[in-house]
Amino acid sequence: MNKSIRACIFDMDGTIVKNHEYHLEAWIMFWKKRNIQVSRQQMLEQFGRKNREILEAISGKSYTEEEAEALATEKEELYRNLYRPHIKPVEGLNEILNELKKKKIKVALATSAPPPNVDFVLEALNLRSDFECIVDASMVDKGKPHPDIFLKAAACAGESPENCLVFEDANAGLQAAREAGCNVVAMLTTHSRNELGEADIYIHNFTEWPRLFEVFQIG
Repeated sequence: MNKSIRACIFDMDGTIVKNHEYHLEAWIMFWKKRNIQVSRQQMLEQFGRKNREILEAISGKSYTEEEAEALATEKEELYRNLYRPHIKPVEGLNEILNELKKKKIKVALATSAPPPNVDFVLEALNLRSDFECIVDASMVDKGKPHPDIFLKAAACAGESPENCLVFEDANAGLQAAREAGCNVVAMLTTHSRNELGEADIYIHNFTEWPRLFEVFQIG
């Protein structure tokens, strides 16, 4: 881990906001309305993927793009209504963003979330100006665990993947970041360490940023 880090790429759900419980609740409500019983663990295993992939995996059905979009919109409206009164950043986020800015490190967002959810989080937390590049689910054909979203974010930042540090909380995202050739920080916000795959380092929240600056050559 002696590569120089010139860009940091953050996942959104479960990484800069600890919102997985609200997504879980929204999904369970969504499936219950359709008389489909789904466990918390089943849904957690789907986290990090695009909505259409989740819909088809759980229902066992295939959907047209229009059908999937309508269903996903319904679920995401449920989620935003549930989470709106509780939204807040993961501990230490503002501090690490300030430190990265001081070191002139480029900062990007790479998320499987649809654009309305990205707008919802960034506007609620006043974070939009902190990200030079934003890549969401609508901008790639293949979602995580495919590496496309991180390759696109790295290209947007103007850096090679080996000089990028990715922050992720879900296995699909960790796999995507590794396959893209990025350095990887696993966030223990949604899953335990035993539940997560390989990463260069594991942290509970961003208050641990000094340790990251020791482990990686940032700046």
